[in-house]
Amino acid sequence: MRIVYIHQHFNFPWEPGWQRPWQFARRLVRAGHEVTVICGGSKAEDLSLEGVTIRRLAVPYENAMAFQQRVRSFISFMARATLSAAQADADVVFASSTPLTTAVPGIIASKLRRAPFVFEVRDLWPEAPVALGFVKNPITILAARTLEKLAYRSADHVIALSPGMEEGVRRVWPRARTTVVPNASDLENFSEGRARRAEIREELGWEADDVVLFYAGSFGITYDVPWLVRLAGELHQRDARFRVVAYGEGADTERTRDIARSYGLDAYAVLPGKIPRTEIERMLPAADFAVSTLVDNPALEINSLNKVFDALAAARPVLFNHAGWLPEVLARAGAGWELPRDPAQAAERLIDWVDTGGLDLLAGSEAALALARSEFDRDLLFTRFLGVLEAVGKDIE
Repeated sequence: MRIVYIHQHFNFPWEPGWQRPWQFARRLVRAGHEVTVICGGSKAEDLSLEGVTIRRLAVPYENAMAFQQRVRSFISFMARATLSAAQADADVVFASSTPLTTAVPGIIASKLRRAPFVFEVRDLWPEAPVALGFVKNPITILAARTLEKLAYRSADHVIALSPGMEEGVRRVWPRARTTVVPNASDLENFSEGRARRAEIREELGWEADDVVLFYAGSFGITYDVPWLVRLAGELHQRDARFRVVAYGEGADTERTRDIARSYGLDAYAVLPGKIPRTEIERMLPAADFAVSTLVDNPALEINSLNKVFDALAAARPVLFNHAGWLPEVLARAGAGWELPRDPAQAAERLIDWVDTGGLDLLAGSEAALALARSEFDRDLLFTRFLGVLEAVGKDIE
């Protein structure tokens, strides 16, 4: 099949950011399909890698952008991607949110090419931004809800990244055909880091008795990285064994560094900035715990957090400051623990757990890797993803 894959935020493996589009696109080619990815970037370029054709449109986007800048980026990509997708030969059109506006080029291209349309829901829009207070204008909310319903109605199939997102889709359009394909663990990519854990830890200057907490991801406001830095500060004041490092950038970066300084921390040691994906794969297995943070809002608890799946692939148990389906799954497996919302209480709890053996790091590591292999392996979930695309393609034949 000829598959047009529309995704505004596409990253190569050597770039920071989300890898799901690249990993699935390359596997689609290996499965015998022809794949054209239409995405945004800092400049326009046509590339080919491992048989995947990538059309990058000149539509920059950064998490640090102001709200109006983001809106302009979304609209610009919607318009340019519509033109590009309409010109591409397609047997299946696949579009992935966010933003929700990626549905528009997907719908139009599928109509013009008379090809089935599959829509992937990475976040429930506008439900989440409305719940968080980011979108308040009633006209904007109405327009977004109208587009959301149109996207689900127009899709021959909807892929949701969590059970909660699937429920959200069906609330809006009960007749939607849905499949849950969560984010995934790239076990192979982390294998060298797992094998060289002690060596890499030494290279990074992490002592054998250091307890290293590792975060890698967006610094967007919903991820509550300031909470993690406050936890680092509380730990710093209580126990010198603990080391917290958070890699990434976003709207909260400078404010978060100011918080680090207020605790007497070296802001750039705790918050060094972005690193390539390949460095995350090398460094994360050398840490003791991965950390997942979110602001305290139930609308976010259905998220399919990529950093959690990376942690599992790296054989690292996860510390959460939030509830949700992922903390529940990891807790049942013995691969994750939830800390209190108050950073001081969280620090006390963590120190107590480490001192008393309340956290079995070896067992947690083994449980994390076992969960990655049994439930969230990329190849396992790709088979489910591929089944959806091939099934809708056959339905049209």
